Amino acid sequence: MKKSGPVDSFRMMCVIRLFEEAVLELTAAGLVPGYVHPYTGQEAVAAGVLGVRDPGEWVVSYYRCHGHALAAGCDPLAVLREIMGRQGGLCGGRGGSMHLADRAHRLLGASSVVAAQLPIAAGVAMTERHSNRAVVVFCGDGALGAGVAYETLTVATLLRLPLLVVCEDNGWQDHTPSAAVRTLPPARLADGLGVPCLEVDGNDVAEVVRGTAELITACRSGGGPHMLVATTYLRDFHAQSGPVRPPEYRPADEIAHWRDRDPLTIAGDRLAEKDVILAEVHAEIDEIVRLAKASPTADPARATESITVAAWPEPVR
Repeated sequence: MKKSGPVDSFRMMCVIRLFEEAVLELTAAGLVPGYVHPYTGQEAVAAGVLGVRDPGEWVVSYYRCHGHALAAGCDPLAVLREIMGRQGGLCGGRGGSMHLADRAHRLLGASSVVAAQLPIAAGVAMTERHSNRAVVVFCGDGALGAGVAYETLTVATLLRLPLLVVCEDNGWQDHTPSAAVRTLPPARLADGLGVPCLEVDGNDVAEVVRGTAELITACRSGGGPHMLVATTYLRDFHAQSGPVRPPEYRPADEIAHWRDRDPLTIAGDRLAEKDVILAEVHAEIDEIVRLAKASPTADPARATESITVAAWPEPVR
């Protein structure tokens, strides 16, 4: 099992936070095409879960995928180039912010369709039933309102698939509070489907590490699917497209409450070397941004290269 100590976890959280803040600055400058879904505030989930995951285990993500890619071991420069649509990106600059994939680090991919990543991950887990590996899939709490989520978890339970579902419950579904559109919280939904579930403080990376270690061990040993529900909160907003920052849509007192529980503060207060780590990561991210901005834009003429699906048949005339 991969080890994730407090220093490693904090460093990865700093990488994700400063990387995402840089992406938002680049977006405001008009240098990022399409939509960006920041991961700021949820860093402890990615760092904690993927700090425990074995590098040989597959990871499947969704549209808020930057933190997952970084924590999975993907090259930050390649990730940033992909987000910016530049040559040298993870997918050659073709996929953009919501479609990161890196087979070399077992990041199977991210789907921009809500809940679509769940059946993909279950399919991968079917191939791992006779191994000692699990498959990790991330989702927001809103994904558990989709019908395909129930179908996937039902099949996964019946087949005892080694699937670890990590639900990042940030309390909101786009601009709508989750409480307004769901009748049961994620843990109750999992329980009703027969999926063992553990709820953790998603802003405390140490708690995320402990919970993940427990559940992923059960998945690997034939215990079937399990769900980790990590309660967390976005520091910024759901998404941004173009240079205009979205107006605030959440209550000010709620934002203030969660700012006081920032995951980097919680983890950093336990480390004497936090300032040194933060300064090192600042320098690294600054250099990555410089190199990404200097990279040429992806060539549109190569957009169809590396497509692995079969060609469309000729139309019947």
